Amino acid sequence: MICTLKKKISILVFAGILFAVSGLALYLTFPSIMDSQIRKKLIVKEGSQSYKYWKDVPVPIYIHFYFFNITNEQEIWDFTNKPILEEMGPYTFRESREKVNITWNENGTVSYKQIRRWYYQPDRTNGSLDDIVTTLNVPMVAAALSGKQMNEDLVFFALEEIFSSLNCTWFIQKPVRELLFEGYDDKLMQIAKTFMHLPYDKFGWFYKRNGTDDGLITMFTGENDIETVDEIDSWNGENTVPAYDPPCNMINGSAGDMWPPKRTRQDKITLFVTDICRSLSFSYLADTEVKGIKAYRYWADNKELDNGKYDPNNKCFCSEGNCLPAGGLNVSSCKFDAPAVVSYPHFLFADSNYTQGVIGMRPNPQEHRMYLDIIPELGVPIGVAARMQINIIFEGVLNISQFENITQRIYFPVLWFSETAEPGDDIVSQLKLVLKTIPIIMNVFSFFMVSVGSFLVLSAFVLSILYALGKNEPSYTTVSSGK
Repeated sequence: MICTLKKKISILVFAGILFAVSGLALYLTFPSIMDSQIRKKLIVKEGSQSYKYWKDVPVPIYIHFYFFNITNEQEIWDFTNKPILEEMGPYTFRESREKVNITWNENGTVSYKQIRRWYYQPDRTNGSLDDIVTTLNVPMVAAALSGKQMNEDLVFFALEEIFSSLNCTWFIQKPVRELLFEGYDDKLMQIAKTFMHLPYDKFGWFYKRNGTDDGLITMFTGENDIETVDEIDSWNGENTVPAYDPPCNMINGSAGDMWPPKRTRQDKITLFVTDICRSLSFSYLADTEVKGIKAYRYWADNKELDNGKYDPNNKCFCSEGNCLPAGGLNVSSCKFDAPAVVSYPHFLFADSNYTQGVIGMRPNPQEHRMYLDIIPELGVPIGVAARMQINIIFEGVLNISQFENITQRIYFPVLWFSETAEPGDDIVSQLKLVLKTIPIIMNVFSFFMVSVGSFLVLSAFVLSILYALGKNEPSYTTVSSGK
């Protein structure tokens, strides 16, 4: 009986220690196990879970266009009266992205093209695509500034005659649908096509862009090093762009689908933007929460479109002899030499030179800031607001009568857009399962195992005490008296 009790106590102690140690070990090692599994899942390869989401982006993406309508065009003769602009929109489109021509390379990279398509969303639009906008005559302005760069009398004479014969004016009225994707016929462009190569036969800001790709992108899959996942290796076979001087011409950062896991508040989030032929870096702004999931918000601050005024490293974005004021980026070399400048909407964070030429700019960081919400554990974006404004350089050309009375350079706002993305409920549920439910279950299970183990050890301890007390209890012998 005593031997059996000792054996039971030993079994309880052994089982209790085993449960407690196992529970504690599970609690301590589960985060690293989870991290290892996440890193494996994030590798982009055929058949992986991340590949499915990477190839066909399942997150609904919307792009909202806002136009600046000129309300006092009849009062503007030499720009002594400033243009008064009113914002129209948003005109909203849903965007789909599909990666095609996917080629897996031996060095741990994958090459592809990404097709983007846009679908009009009238229920999310304020107005209609038939709204008429009074806006800048961009082909005319571009032709005049191109002639100014050539600086040849024959070119000046030809442009002046063409402008006169076509009755060209600084401003035109066009429906939104033509200014965006449909394009409109422009006689000036038709004439220009007879003696020079133009990429398009109509003018529209996104004319012939629907259903096209952004060029050939080669990125790292993360197979050799997860810290390089989604990082661009080359664009159209090059790792630099001719639009800017070194080192600003380097192609750095992510393709925009994901970043390495375990992001911190000290990290910079960098991505390459093909539309402006350059990389953008985002700094930590604040902790945030999107649909119940905690994230870090990174934003493009006032230094990102700097000319070297705030950050000397940005000096190389200035074109030689034509450095723009801080807050604007000259993308003419990226966009067929068009006199285009990109900025944040309403010239947010920009030098006062940009706003002094027009009336109607109302920059608001809450509405016009560009940011990314990143899940730090995964490096995956859960919220995006990519916001940019397109402006046209408008200035005098002394040798062309239609432009000779303009005495100042104006950065003329034409439109701005906000591209937003937020996951649907199905994806949020999957993310919550990985980020919340499974860790909670494992923590509860670990606590349960430690509790059971502690209970078993405590039970063995109590039994040992009871056994010891029973063993040391004095015994009494009954003596019978004889008669």
